Amino acid sequence: MAKKNFPFFEVEISKNYPSGISTHIDWKPSTNIVETRNSLVIEMELPGVAKSDVSITLLNNQELIVKGLKKQPRLEQPSVTYYLFEREFGTFFKKIVIDFPLDTTSVRSIMENGVLTIEVRKRDESKIAVEIK
Repeated sequence: MAKKNFPFFEVEISKNYPSGISTHIDWKPSTNIVETRNSLVIEMELPGVAKSDVSITLLNNQELIVKGLKKQPRLEQPSVTYYLFEREFGTFFKKIVIDFPLDTTSVRSIMENGVLTIEVRKRDESKIAVEIK
């Protein structure tokens, strides 16, 4: 990695983002997926994202899609110079495919302290015994 000296500090510049700014593509929030006895819990880190800028969609009872926008607060200010740009901004997208039946009537979500938590209860599949004649 290359190093760049600024007035008061030194920064290593990543090869992937020579300018240090990566807001032109979707970013994927860090996510934990936890299966409990009765539900699936998704925890997604979204610091600085407003609840109103997030959408959650469940497609075909098995594809959970979380997408939204993390706004860059200083973008509108004139003559701003970034010396270090590591935080992700712009649109984000995460698709999680779930391979067991879900109870789509009981999806819950909450956003606290920069973490979005989604809980979907598992659907009880009743077993049917078939008599052989």
